[in-house]
Amino acid sequence: MIGYGLGALCIFVAFLYEVKLFFGRRKNKYQKETDMKKNPDIAILIPARNESKVIEELLISIERQTKKIPSKNVYVIVESELDKTVEIVKKHQMNYFVRQKLDLKTKGYALQEIIEDLAQKQKFYDLYFIFDADNVLDSKFFEYMLEDYYAGYAVSTGYRALKNKDSYFPVSAGLTFFLINEVRNQNSLKYQGNLILSGTGYYIHGKYIKEWGTFPFHSLTEDYESSLYYTLHGISTHYQDKAKFYDEQPTSYSESVNQRSRWIKGYLTNWIQYRKPMKKQLKNQPCNEGSLKEMITGIMPALYLVVGLLLCFLNALWNIGFHLSLQTFFYLAVFLLVIYLLLVLLTGVLLMMVLKETELSYSVILGVLFYHPIFLVSYLHCFIIAITKKDLGWVAIAHRTKKLS
Repeated sequence: MIGYGLGALCIFVAFLYEVKLFFGRRKNKYQKETDMKKNPDIAILIPARNESKVIEELLISIERQTKKIPSKNVYVIVESELDKTVEIVKKHQMNYFVRQKLDLKTKGYALQEIIEDLAQKQKFYDLYFIFDADNVLDSKFFEYMLEDYYAGYAVSTGYRALKNKDSYFPVSAGLTFFLINEVRNQNSLKYQGNLILSGTGYYIHGKYIKEWGTFPFHSLTEDYESSLYYTLHGISTHYQDKAKFYDEQPTSYSESVNQRSRWIKGYLTNWIQYRKPMKKQLKNQPCNEGSLKEMITGIMPALYLVVGLLLCFLNALWNIGFHLSLQTFFYLAVFLLVIYLLLVLLTGVLLMMVLKETELSYSVILGVLFYHPIFLVSYLHCFIIAITKKDLGWVAIAHRTKKLS
């Protein structure tokens, strides 16, 4: 019974965290940027190590924008002149930049090299957009993103849609980003809160790039690291859901585990690093008190919830060990079934939201309903890898998608 009691206590603490955050989110008020130009000079930065299979579709989608971006303002970052990506970039009369510091592996270091090179050449832009090589942009992407720029937001990200949606696995993986953007970030907009960047598809105001003279975020999750930085310094951020771009998701469990383990390790490293300075910042009556508290809390509610459920589950297993009976097995089976059905329900809600923007076949929908709960539980596997394995570097994900029509 002690295990059940502790489990219930952990679940209650998770509930209290959520209640506290709900009321705390209202305490945000930003000072927006004022130095916005009517026709900003835009740079596009694309880290693209061995991405010749997918890079051209992104470059074509940039050329087809309603808001035209000069080809000379596009910079594709490679690691060798021999990379087949180079010929494709030349074909579209865009710039390629060959990295020199190849011992520095993360995407953040690739961005640092190109930004520092541009700064040395006194090339500065009003806006810097960052994309992955496998992204594809909707034709009005920049047109919609500029609405946020003119509204005074220093950083903004677009709507991350699924590029490969013909199988249940990548759709299940994609629901994670949908949850971050369409649930977490959309809710944050109601209270002028800081968003959490996930991946690419965002811009940074040139004012900050010029101040830094570099790209200062180099962790395994430079997107989350920068989100914490913007929150700490009260920099205005926004989510523009009309600006759609497509992103590819892993199609195998092993690739997904490698990717998510790296994310979790990067998340934990940055969260631990930023908690202390953010707590200190709270004493200075910041404009974004609610966002600071939310970032400080981080995944604590989820951790307490998971620990609570695990304690209940382990207590049930312990009872089975001492009381081998059909009744005990029945209670354990019911417990697991209830958890699974609750996750199916959550998946169903997310799918209903996704279907407003994305068409999925019935077979994929059914596959996601069945598999996504298992995918969510597998985060425990990823978490264990993240905290036990020291070296979690970037691992290439094979591209298997067909071109978007």
